[in-house]
Amino acid sequence: MKKLIPMAVAAMMLAGCATQYSETPLTGNFPTTTQNKLQASAHWLLIAKDVATQIKAGTDKIGAPVYVTPPAAHSKFTQVFYEQLITSLVEQGVTVRRTQDSTVQVVDIDTQLLEFRNDRDQNRQFTSLTIIGVGIAALHELSTTAALAVGGLAVAGASDWHNWVNQEYASGRTPRYELIVTTSLIKNAQYVARRTDAYYISDADSSLYKKDRDFTFKIVGSK
Repeated sequence: MKKLIPMAVAAMMLAGCATQYSETPLTGNFPTTTQNKLQASAHWLLIAKDVATQIKAGTDKIGAPVYVTPPAAHSKFTQVFYEQLITSLVEQGVTVRRTQDSTVQVVDIDTQLLEFRNDRDQNRQFTSLTIIGVGIAALHELSTTAALAVGGLAVAGASDWHNWVNQEYASGRTPRYELIVTTSLIKNAQYVARRTDAYYISDADSSLYKKDRDFTFKIVGSK
């Protein structure tokens, strides 16, 4: 009888973990993804070129020239990105007008800077080695798989191997700041094309992305 009691308690605990009903949805994690981190103006240009490609695909449907609306509120990023986008569009053969009229398609750029808490959860990368033969191991790290010799891994090759594994991922802590960039192509009050992208930015560079009209609410408490 005494042996049955622990088994009964364990069964009850397992049943509780696998309960069919709950007061609220359980907290779960999204599948692992990556989000690029902006660390140089060259990265801004890469975004501009990519966005220009999408806009060109939209203009090809109608064939009308475009007018890129200057940012309503300036930040260092929006000022540079505005010019980079025009340059990228011209380089891709899109006709860009300097003035707006009824014949053009309008390109609007909107950016939002999000600030998360200081102690937001940090990513923990994982790496595993699976022996697949004599002196050979399969390296599994998120979406990366490779084969390498095990012999020198623990000594001279450890540093190089670690750098190779992590070259896809930005160094440092998960940033507090994220930038949302939305670009819209509009013709006759109708969206022809639209895209929204999210990026991490270095906390120390946040001033480059703050618009001249931005301000921060500070809650000091109330009685």
